[in-house]
Amino acid sequence: MSNIIKVALVLACVSIVWAAQSESRNASAEQQKAVEKAVLETHAGIAEAEKSLDAEKFFGHIPDFDKGLIIQDGTLFKTRQEALDTVKAGFQGVAGVKRTYDQTYVTVLSPEAALLTTAGTSAVTLPDGRTLGGPFAASMVFVLRDGQWKLLQGHYSTPNPQ
Repeated sequence: MSNIIKVALVLACVSIVWAAQSESRNASAEQQKAVEKAVLETHAGIAEAEKSLDAEKFFGHIPDFDKGLIIQDGTLFKTRQEALDTVKAGFQGVAGVKRTYDQTYVTVLSPEAALLTTAGTSAVTLPDGRTLGGPFAASMVFVLRDGQWKLLQGHYSTPNPQ
């Protein structure tokens, strides 16, 4: 086979693959936007539950587990119920929680998984009226389970005092 024919075949194949990828990118862009929207809506539900100090509603966005998916203040919770009980007790010790999200980004990892990263400020009001707060950053992994987006893992951090 002559080199000209080989080059023509390679160019034809590359063109076909490029066209197919272009079409799939358009479809996946729509799918990505749908995933982003769903994850942001789920995150808003979590934020609302936190603001209203409703641990049951908050944990409605977390799948049942028995493999230690939640770590809080250095404690690895082996079950969802163990974590829920701790959050309920924690919510009883505060009068209010307010988070302001200044930057929020969703990275779609697959049609069934996404990473949300965010930064902002938080304020926790104690029963005696004192308020504690400051900047925070968070990363959260969301997964699609039984048609609903759930928070699989989350990490919140605050800057070290200077």
